[in-house]
Amino acid sequence: TLVPGAASTGAVCLDGSPPAYHLHRGSGAGARGWLLQFEGGGWCNDAPSCAARAGTRRGSTRLMSKLEVFSGVLSNDPARNPDFYNWNRVKLRYCDGGSFAGDSEFRNGSSVIYMRGQRIWDAIIADLLTKGLAKAEKVLLSGCSAGGLATFFHCDNLGELLGGVATVKCMSDAGFFLDV
Repeated sequence: TLVPGAASTGAVCLDGSPPAYHLHRGSGAGARGWLLQFEGGGWCNDAPSCAARAGTRRGSTRLMSKLEVFSGVLSNDPARNPDFYNWNRVKLRYCDGGSFAGDSEFRNGSSVIYMRGQRIWDAIIADLLTKGLAKAEKVLLSGCSAGGLATFFHCDNLGELLGGVATVKCMSDAGFFLDV
């Protein structure tokens, strides 16, 4: 799902394309549970690496696959995922190169690179709130690698956005990086 209206708020991927996510709706006893998973995929560290990344699926929704396999904790198979198989499961597509945290742009002549991860996060959550996230009882925010770092960045914010009504837990997988 491309996030409607995101571009008008400046919530865009490195190349200016709109952000996206994939949603599998929950059912039965899991209908008010939500699992949001940040996609991982490293970072870009400077203008040249971000410009290169903008021409890949990690920097543009135009280049991402339209269908995603939901496996592991996102699986809808109760034998493989007994805890979350019937929850609303969301894969947040990663296209900003900075763990959903930046809010800047770089202009070089006629080219522009957008580093708008914070705006992307805000736009996706605003859209999901209208699709039932606002009525969640339980929420798990997770991610791996760069997505795991994003989990640290946005855990408290998600709890605040849900007004303390839902139980919000966060699980970062390989998202802690020592500067060594």
